[in-house]
Amino acid sequence: MIAPERWLLALADPENSGDHLPRQRLNAGNVVSVCVHAELHGVLPATLKRLERLLNCEPEKLLSTPNLNSEVTAAISPMRKRLAERSAIALFLSAESRKIPAELRAAGAEAVLLKGADFAARLYNPPSLRSFIDVDLLVRAADWDCVRAAMSRLGYVPVETPMKYATGYSEQSWEHPAVPGALVEIHDNLVNSPTIRRGVSVGFGALPLERGTDGQLRATPAGLLIIAAVHGAASHSFDKLQHLCDIAQIVRGRAGPIDESSLRECMAKTGAAFSVAMGLDLTARVFGEKAAADLLARLKSRWPRRTARLLITPASVVRSQGRRRRGGSWRRQMLRQMLKRRH
Repeated sequence: MIAPERWLLALADPENSGDHLPRQRLNAGNVVSVCVHAELHGVLPATLKRLERLLNCEPEKLLSTPNLNSEVTAAISPMRKRLAERSAIALFLSAESRKIPAELRAAGAEAVLLKGADFAARLYNPPSLRSFIDVDLLVRAADWDCVRAAMSRLGYVPVETPMKYATGYSEQSWEHPAVPGALVEIHDNLVNSPTIRRGVSVGFGALPLERGTDGQLRATPAGLLIIAAVHGAASHSFDKLQHLCDIAQIVRGRAGPIDESSLRECMAKTGAAFSVAMGLDLTARVFGEKAAADLLARLKSRWPRRTARLLITPASVVRSQGRRRRGGSWRRQMLRQMLKRRH
């Protein structure tokens, strides 16, 4: 990996203590490149926070020339502005992520918040370190009529998304006219693709759930790991560092201890074992997270480790966004084929 890529990995982890920073120093262009790719990977908040701390306190650890400090500060100013804009959208979405499940529950339908605001609140300190640009909810397949009526009452308008197949998808999107671009995506299965659901399928009834202090259903820590790993594998082929940061925070116990018995039961029921194993392995390799490696060893999953490691490497994750992307399409297609088979 080149120096900006190594720095991206070091800065993306929200809990990197700073003891293991790359030896190579960066110029102003390199720092901007790190920020640009951090945004593409969904890890700009943590990256920018760490960068600014180094610039203010220990610039010699980061910059090739100390007098670059003011130049770099000015160069990353647009990133701060962009992050502030995203934070405003996140505030709206956080409020909606509480309002919509409450409306659905009043109408007789339950919904579980996926990723986004739930991950931010339960896994990150402060929650602003976890960016998100939409609301994802999981509902029962039998509740779609209730869901559509509730979304209409809340002022949401359906958004049509072009799909490869005419039918079979488990997702519908809505947009609020007051905030264009801020989507609410509601699913009856965590896996949207009808072909990938042949191998891994996580519906409402299969996910380990619990009641929060507000009475709302939510995923248990084991359920959070299933969500993060299956979404990362099936929807993205682990093309963003954000997926691995989420997994790292889950195995670190930030939402509480993982019930491994419940996790094994869910993996067996849903076919998620391959996704979970691959997510844990990548998290251990990318961030050196021992808790991920230890959990994978205890699970004793039978999965195509060698093939998966050849397909998705730490370098391919980093380079999956931006111009240095290489071989992403065929790697993604091969992984999708593997996911279609139960392991």
